[in-house]
Amino acid sequence: MKRFIIMTCLILTGCTATRHEQLSNLGCTRHYLDGYQDGCHSQRTNGQTYHDGYRQDPERMYRKLRYAQGWNDGFEQCDDADVSYY
Repeated sequence: MKRFIIMTCLILTGCTATRHEQLSNLGCTRHYLDGYQDGCHSQRTNGQTYHDGYRQDPERMYRKLRYAQGWNDGFEQCDDADVSYY
């Protein structure tokens, strides 16, 4: 349900800014935004290790639910197709 609401808001806001700025304007927490950025970067670089560009903070992944949700959302939604948007 949360993803549906976020995606609906993103569609309604159009292409006014980057996804990070849109999520910030929607009131997403700092932990969510950090996780989203790390997950998105990991997906775009297709990294399997930290040397390849894989980003994930293991401690925050298990202690901060919002970081984990943001990381998973970013990893699922980002790809190489539109790098400038992220």
